[in-house]
Amino acid sequence: MRRQRLTARGTERFRNYDAVLRQHEQEKRMKKIVRVFTFFVLIAGIIVLYVMVNRWEKKVKSKEAPKKEVRINSNR
Repeated sequence: MRRQRLTARGTERFRNYDAVLRQHEQEKRMKKIVRVFTFFVLIAGIIVLYVMVNRWEKKVKSKEAPKKEVRINSNR
């Protein structure tokens, strides 16, 4: 294996390595927060949609059920 020599240009890459690493960690954290928030909104939307459909179905079923009226004839 050949060892790579550190040249003037090579050392410049590592000069601000700490700042680059900090920025990378911050970007990773933001991506994770955005991902969790997106999944939360998606799941909340699905739950709201499910509740709306259930209420709509109950309303339709109650309208379809014919109401029976009992009439008593009192012409005796």
